Amino acid sequence: MVKIATPKIIKLHLEHGLSRPDAHKPGNPLVAHSGGVALFIGFVSGLILFMLFYPLDASSLAKLVGVALSAGIGFAIGYIDDKKILGGLTKTILSVFTFVPLAVIGFLYPKAIEWGRPVVPIIGRMRMTIIYWLLLPVSVAGTANVVNMLDVLNGIVPGTSIVIFTTLAIISLLKGDTLLFVLTVVSLAVLLAYYPFNAYPARIFNGDSGSLFLGALLGAIAVAFHLEFVVLVLLLPHILNGLFVLVSFRGFREHREIKVRPVLVENGILRSNPDPKAPLTLTRLILHFSGPLTEKEVAEMYIWLEVVAAFLAFLSYLLTPVG
Repeated sequence: MVKIATPKIIKLHLEHGLSRPDAHKPGNPLVAHSGGVALFIGFVSGLILFMLFYPLDASSLAKLVGVALSAGIGFAIGYIDDKKILGGLTKTILSVFTFVPLAVIGFLYPKAIEWGRPVVPIIGRMRMTIIYWLLLPVSVAGTANVVNMLDVLNGIVPGTSIVIFTTLAIISLLKGDTLLFVLTVVSLAVLLAYYPFNAYPARIFNGDSGSLFLGALLGAIAVAFHLEFVVLVLLLPHILNGLFVLVSFRGFREHREIKVRPVLVENGILRSNPDPKAPLTLTRLILHFSGPLTEKEVAEMYIWLEVVAAFLAFLSYLLTPVG
């Protein structure tokens, strides 16, 4: 579905002006925007196909719908931003609504999502009752936004997401959780089909519709299946970059609002901006220590960083007590 739909979406978006200049390439060529449409269509199609051939009980169906709706709200907020350009703070506040479907499902079907204290490696179940409930409303929103902040170069978000969902698919097999396996495998299949279109040189940008969709989906899975710590470790590169961005930009800012760019581009080569006023990002830090690199090389470094995070996340799952 994604391989068929994406070329049509690219053509349609270019015809209707839904495109953006690729600032990291000579001549700043226009590239189709809002690739999240293809990701969302593929994900929903995969879930519908699964439900047609594999009937679910009411509790499992409720959980599936809750996760899908949370991801869908992330997609909708991102798509509005792709077309209307929301402010950074506005977009962040709106993303809190991605948790609403999970809250409703948890209230109507208590057995579908058994809220409780999280389990962490070695320590076991933690006594975080008050903090846990305070953090829940922003849990999915936080994940969505850190994934969105890392969407700076061709292929980074779908590339790192492939590693993340592969890790979660393996964990679902070890847990024996069919529903988690379906969600992760459908997501993985969609990403594998979509990745060639966004990898260097990108024919379509993810847009906020893509990054917020994937981030909200990942956050919803973490909360609904009690994999909070595992997903936290999986997102270490994203969180580190997010912290750099928030500190450097002194809050939530859009890329277009930044006057001094963290990365300089010359003839397709990226290098760290030596200007002390340039904000610190993970990309700038990588280039500072590695020296000038091509966009493709930087994206590959991000994926290898995600592989390391995935190894640590998998290890943390193995060290987590059961029950």
